[in-house]
Amino acid sequence: MQSLLYTAPSTLQFTELPAPGPQAGSLRLRVDAVGICGSDLHAFKGHDPRRVPPLVLGHEFVGTALDGPLAGQRFTANPIVACGHCRFCLQGRTNLCSNRSMIGMNLPGAFAQQLLVPEQCLVPIPQGLSDAAAALTEPAGTVVHALALAARAAAQPLASARALVIGAGAIGLLAVLLLRSRGVADLSVVENNPNRAQALRSAT
Repeated sequence: MQSLLYTAPSTLQFTELPAPGPQAGSLRLRVDAVGICGSDLHAFKGHDPRRVPPLVLGHEFVGTALDGPLAGQRFTANPIVACGHCRFCLQGRTNLCSNRSMIGMNLPGAFAQQLLVPEQCLVPIPQGLSDAAAALTEPAGTVVHALALAARAAAQPLASARALVIGAGAIGLLAVLLLRSRGVADLSVVENNPNRAQALRSAT
């Protein structure tokens, strides 16, 4: 399969790799769309010691199941693969799993034509949602979680609160959109990068 392989800092190689075979407890997906996370860029620049080359990066994706009774259905995934047994997993805090692995970090990622995803990580995609939008599920989930924490800590309903978003990168723009969808009208954004500032003005 065609893959984009991170081989060394600042080096990506477009190459052929063996396609993953069927594996019990996992589902093989044809990758339909994939995003580029800031952590992928950090890895590419050699700034993430957890992502060791050679490695296929990419953990923000949507794909179509290739095998079994789920064949033809679309999925995204939580890229964190939790052990299910440590104290954090037993508390339901799988994002803090002591033994976690991660797609695109120490497992092959989605910058390839196919991907093997543990069934515990799969999230079905509803009909009518485009591949490009579905690939934003994972980063959008971080914003949804942050807003849930903010709402829990706020002394008033979120819709009537003043909000400040620092940074208009992908996560910042998603935060702006989700805050607006929740009725937040008193909203300010700080961004000193002129390109990002222009993207913000275009989006708003």
